[in-house]
Amino acid sequence: MFKRIAILALLVGVCLVSAKTGAKTYSFVLADPAVAGNAQLKPGEYHLKLDGAQVVLTDKDRKRIDTNAKVETAERKFEVTAVNTLNGDGANRIVSIELGGSSNVIVFQ
Repeated sequence: MFKRIAILALLVGVCLVSAKTGAKTYSFVLADPAVAGNAQLKPGEYHLKLDGAQVVLTDKDRKRIDTNAKVETAERKFEVTAVNTLNGDGANRIVSIELGGSSNVIVFQ
């Protein structure tokens, strides 16, 4: 069963724009450990930078986290950034992240 966690702008902000590259950065927080693609994420704050088709995930210490992900386009624009997880075998797996203010969805493989 999918568990949807909406992360509102209350914590850090939904979207920050990088003036250098035009890339957008989205922030989200994990309350519990989770797996995103092939990466194990600890609870805490994360930033996801989307630059064209490239997805860069970093933790609060700006440490880059390499994982398998692809960008898909949905039929609608998302109001907030939301993390969609699947809980199986006692572990949370991030299936996708809907990026607030856009129609982009990051799908983890």
